[in-house]
Amino acid sequence: MATETIQNIVLKRVAPGDRWVFADRKTTIYPSLTDALEAYYQVNGDTQYYIDAREGTVSVFGVREYDEPVKTFSLYGED
Repeated sequence: MATETIQNIVLKRVAPGDRWVFADRKTTIYPSLTDALEAYYQVNGDTQYYIDAREGTVSVFGVREYDEPVKTFSLYGED
């Protein structure tokens, strides 16, 4: 079993000021980062976030497990 870490951007900053929206739907603008994080927590229950201040995004990380393909070798090119 192999694992892969996936970054999902969940909040984006809206200029001017400290206003935030969900990345997948831009219907509600939250007046502060705290309000946006609380709203995201109420919907999804995630409690660990990565904040990129330069990009103006908030991300969550998930881990995906998958099976690695089995390598097969053929000495004479016969499969």
